[in-house]
Amino acid sequence: MNNLTLRLSTFVKRCLAASRSERPLANAKSAILAGLVLGIWLAVVIFTATRHEFWRDEVRALSFVRAATSLPDMFHLIQYDGHPILWYLLLYAGKSIVDTPLILPVISITIAFAAVAVFMFFSPFPFWLKCMFIFTLPLYEYSVMARNYGISMLLLFAGAALYRNREKHPLWLAFVLALLANTNLYSIMLVGLITAVWVWDVLVEQRMTAFRTRVFSLCLPLAIVFAGVLLSIAFALPRESTIVTSAHQGISLQKLAYSLFDAALQPGQSFSKIVPAIFPPWLNTVLLYLVMFGLLHRLSLFLAALGSQVAFGMLFRVVYTGYYWHQGLFLVFVMFLYWVFIEALDKESLTRIQLRLFNVSLYAAITILMLWNIFVSCVLAQADINLERSSNKAFGEYLKESETYRDAIIIPEPDFLLESLPYYAPNPLYLVREHRFGTTISFTTAADYRLSLGELLAAARDIKSHYGQPVLIVLGHDDVDQTRDGEKNYSYNRIFSWDTSEFADFNASTILVTEFDSASTDENYKVYAVK
Repeated sequence: MNNLTLRLSTFVKRCLAASRSERPLANAKSAILAGLVLGIWLAVVIFTATRHEFWRDEVRALSFVRAATSLPDMFHLIQYDGHPILWYLLLYAGKSIVDTPLILPVISITIAFAAVAVFMFFSPFPFWLKCMFIFTLPLYEYSVMARNYGISMLLLFAGAALYRNREKHPLWLAFVLALLANTNLYSIMLVGLITAVWVWDVLVEQRMTAFRTRVFSLCLPLAIVFAGVLLSIAFALPRESTIVTSAHQGISLQKLAYSLFDAALQPGQSFSKIVPAIFPPWLNTVLLYLVMFGLLHRLSLFLAALGSQVAFGMLFRVVYTGYYWHQGLFLVFVMFLYWVFIEALDKESLTRIQLRLFNVSLYAAITILMLWNIFVSCVLAQADINLERSSNKAFGEYLKESETYRDAIIIPEPDFLLESLPYYAPNPLYLVREHRFGTTISFTTAADYRLSLGELLAAARDIKSHYGQPVLIVLGHDDVDQTRDGEKNYSYNRIFSWDTSEFADFNASTILVTEFDSASTDENYKVYAVK
């Protein structure tokens, strides 16, 4: 034990010396305590992950990667998906080492653990605040949920750790920001704000250095960041044929102006998922502004916080609805800004009012946000442990155990409900709206936006006749009325229609095999076998 303690102490001291800043974890006892907290965090995450049913947004990226025969082929497959490249590259690298679905949770949890470890060992916050933070979004949304947002958290913390020594190692910081820009659309905006702070610090605060020298020192780092942003935009920019968002069709200046003022004046609505739901909207708006006011002593950081709040709010209003995992990036970015702020802080330079405002912002406003998000994350984790998130795991197990339908061809409607099925079963999916087999849906105008029950049944009959295998129609529309004609508009500009004669034919031509209705999401459906 003494030998282990000595090794941990030596390791931590070397890490602290490399970062060239004083940290709360500067002794072996604190390091071991931090390690124990990280161990508890990891145990909770792994246990939750073993009970987690992957749903379509998670498996979709893995399906692209597993379908790709080469890197150029993968680039072609994801061109309409609307996300930057980094998450796909990591999954592709994992698949190249071992082609198993397990790379999805393993890579996600590994990235999240690296992020919280950097935060625990290198950030300048009090130990209790560090412990609180890692049990917020990192506990579930950025670890168990296998998507690209955990990478943003890791790279933001890596960037914060590097920022203090940006003059000596500018290329490392630039490289981290370039990678950050290639995680998701929201991080592109954060990279722009961080880069602006960096330029501000070099041009404004380092007045003792010649202006030409300061400008020249930024050229190569900014070129690296700019190249990363361009690469991200090249993959993430919506194509004209996309049906995920209507932003490509143009946005009026009036709508932009309205969203700007609304985002600035009502941030409590923009970030409704990460602020306490028990508070009235006006109090949450005060809370969020109080969080940012703690950075006023360093104007560039305050403006970066304000800029991210307004930019996210506008994006949520104009382009795409902001869900919990999107809004959570604002909280992570706030921790990045306070990290940079504290490391450069000379408390003696603060006035009494500035010091009080800083303390209230960090130790009251941010702490309130932490407590609420710990509650939310625990509720989400508990729900995932106790409830099914998707029926596709149960359906996959059913197919594997069935002698009759083990090799059945699956025809889903809505088609996107079964995008996570390939994680659990190898059965081929036939996408009627796109007239092809595949594991991922193309959210483009090339797919048939209108589909009738009769057309769905006709396609199923043709497939069964052509391939000579059992065909299962998976129907996720549980709110249709068989006694009258009707149609249903649903997500991604889709229409499903039916009439009584089509239902009569459908009921005569199929057998209800099983039903899955236990999922807490919309991934529930009935399964019919074509006679």
